[in-house]
Amino acid sequence: MAELKQTLSLIIQTGVLNHSSSLANLVSFSATSEEGDLELASLIFAQMQKPSTFSYNVMIRGYSNDGSRSPERALLLYLKMRREGTNADNYTYPFILKVCSLLLALEFGRCIHGKLFSSGHHSDMHTQSSLIRFYAECGLTECGSQVFAETTERDVILWNSILGCYAKSGVLGMARKLFDEMPERNSASYNAVIAGYVKVGDVGSARKLFDEMPQRDVVSWNTMVVGYARSGFVNEAHRLFCEMPCRNLSSWSGMITGLAQSSRFEEALDVFNEMMIEKVKPNQATLVGALSSCAHLGALEQGMWINAYIERSRFNVDDMLCAALIDMYSKCGLLEGAKFIFFKNREKDVCSWSAMICAFSMHGCCEEAIVLFEQMQNIGIKPNGITFVSILTACAHAGMVNKGKEIFHGMRMIHKIEPSIEHYTCMVDLLSRAGHLEQALNFVRTMPMAPDTFVWGSLVSGFMIHGSHHLLNENVAEELARLKHKDSGTYVLMSNLYASIDQWDDVMRLRGLMIDRGVQKNPGCSLIEVDGIVHEFLVGERTHPQCNEIYLLLNLLNRMVKIEEFAH
Repeated sequence: MAELKQTLSLIIQTGVLNHSSSLANLVSFSATSEEGDLELASLIFAQMQKPSTFSYNVMIRGYSNDGSRSPERALLLYLKMRREGTNADNYTYPFILKVCSLLLALEFGRCIHGKLFSSGHHSDMHTQSSLIRFYAECGLTECGSQVFAETTERDVILWNSILGCYAKSGVLGMARKLFDEMPERNSASYNAVIAGYVKVGDVGSARKLFDEMPQRDVVSWNTMVVGYARSGFVNEAHRLFCEMPCRNLSSWSGMITGLAQSSRFEEALDVFNEMMIEKVKPNQATLVGALSSCAHLGALEQGMWINAYIERSRFNVDDMLCAALIDMYSKCGLLEGAKFIFFKNREKDVCSWSAMICAFSMHGCCEEAIVLFEQMQNIGIKPNGITFVSILTACAHAGMVNKGKEIFHGMRMIHKIEPSIEHYTCMVDLLSRAGHLEQALNFVRTMPMAPDTFVWGSLVSGFMIHGSHHLLNENVAEELARLKHKDSGTYVLMSNLYASIDQWDDVMRLRGLMIDRGVQKNPGCSLIEVDGIVHEFLVGERTHPQCNEIYLLLNLLNRMVKIEEFAH
């Protein structure tokens, strides 16, 4: 890039600036090459007195790239091209349709569709493929199907486009029918249908087609890995990941995200560390998955290393990555670190604000959370459902019942957000903690959806805190029993509550229900981080590789404690 700028400087000095072919080549390199600079390309393009169709095309292509942060500039440039009388060609329209797909610019895309007929480019197969993909992205499968039906000459790219159109819309029957009718197929044909099966959660059919592929590419493997991970078959996803003949960034990112979303945080960090050893540069999604794992494990040291890596590599910290950093510092107990990230980052949106509100709530700074919630709205950022969960939790912890009621009421009336079961759980927790148990019980009974175990658990916790056992009736217990939930926490809570009022028959009945339903109490667990490695210990565990040394040390510490007690 430095050499390119030197060349541009030389061109200006020698007067070659007026040579359109030299400028066109510079624009092409700057706008479309990996080493290029789109902003520099824009500056050079602006100096051209009458840009050619080729120059317009390379600039539109540059703006249409997925990595471009302003694809709408491609549409503005196309309109400028039309105003100045420069003719578009069969390279222009696919790039413009790609931008319409990215922006879901339906009306603009339809205008382009009409223009194709008047300009004589409607029969170009590459343009028709782009048109089908555009309608697929906009959810108009029938329009894409109509374009395909009107096409007389069809190559494999066009067939793949209509396959993708049906698969993306979840019309797998038609996608498979067309797949079977194809005169020839390539890897992209198989990938389109496999991706469709994965999208609807039919990983069995996806795997069957994957096994039938004559030749698989990295996209095929990635689609199956992500499909298994999303469907909860993380072991199978990891097995396929290990079998991959070659991996790209999407492979690593998909595996890390899948493990993190399945709460297998240690394994997610293991894969991330392996990725870094392989010198594969992560993207935002990979870093978010790794930071989420650090947050849940309390792995502050590794989380801080990732933060330092982001700064060293000069990553663009977008809203999601900023929120992940805030969440990591907050859950690792470093509120000041979370605040530093929040106030430092300029590209804050609803995710970052929600994460910071949650951080304040988690650390007991409930008034700060409410102030931030109000600031967020004052500067025009609209809260979402996650924001309201965080702020209602803060109100519950602070005992701010009236404020919580006001915010809950404003969800629907002001922000037009329909409360979910999580928001109702927060309100039950708010009322129960504050001792408004009859209100909480009536609130549960009038909910628009069936209460789940977390709603009843919050209510029972209130009974325990305030000793209002007289409000506990058989209806509450029966509702909990009817849920047949596998989480042991609610059963233990109810059992303890019955024990506190000497209802031992009910205690034995609940424990019998736990046995009948295969519910087991989750073992106690502790985590420590040493030299960037997180160690997990379970009660009575004998599988840790240093198990013998650990128990020897524990026995030694126990003897030392007893000697100390005896001495005093």
